[in-house]
Amino acid sequence: MQEIWQKNRKVLIQALSALAIFLVISNVTRGYRSEHEISLARHEEDAQLVAQDLEGLEGVVDVERKSRTALEERNRDLLKKLGIAYSAVHQPSVDEASVSTDFKRAKDLVWNNFRNQANRAGMVTPAEIPNFDERSDLSLLEWSDRYRLLEVLDRFTRVCLQTGVARLDDVNPAKRIQEALQDPDKVLARYPLQVKMLCLPEQLAEMLLRFQRNGGFLSLEPIRVIPEKSGGDKIEVELTVVGIDMEDPRVESSSTRRGSDRSRRGF
Repeated sequence: MQEIWQKNRKVLIQALSALAIFLVISNVTRGYRSEHEISLARHEEDAQLVAQDLEGLEGVVDVERKSRTALEERNRDLLKKLGIAYSAVHQPSVDEASVSTDFKRAKDLVWNNFRNQANRAGMVTPAEIPNFDERSDLSLLEWSDRYRLLEVLDRFTRVCLQTGVARLDDVNPAKRIQEALQDPDKVLARYPLQVKMLCLPEQLAEMLLRFQRNGGFLSLEPIRVIPEKSGGDKIEVELTVVGIDMEDPRVESSSTRRGSDRSRRGF
């Protein structure tokens, strides 16, 4: 055992360090995503329940009316802080004839701007632009999903530049996922990107803090964190980056639906 330790000390220390970093960050921040999403759902449901209870008292007691208004305003404020649609820079096109062209133009602008800045900063980036599955038979609603994913991509790459990430290896937009809520008229919509990158541990922690800001929220959900294979001080990170919103439910396949349980750990 002593001989194994002496021969592999550096690799073992790096592995243990990466594991410790992952556990610390996860344990400290594991509740951030679920707390945000639960709050979003709870305030939506509270506002609706109060509105229903006070429906028969409309115009009778001014206090009840003010209370209902205050709850509705609080709910709208929370949605603006967390919901990706409320602060999105990239708004979906409403012209079916030009939506594919409009989206391609917006996507190319986001990616090319990111690549140009990354090259100046010395960041390594994927050679190919992310694939958003831009088919000719997409509806306006499906194009809207791609605009939401583009918003997630834009926010994430901006923070990669701001934090000085060394390398972004892979970026894959995934399908919209909806999670059931107690209110059957609403779902929690999730817009995920699958990402692989190389960065310092403190850069990953800084990304977490930046995405907790109002109007720029994204959920970071780790899949794998290991020491870089070359033996440096960086970590290789595989994670899901998610934008969320409260939306009307859609009829979708089972692969794009999830229950209301919070089995994922986000930060």
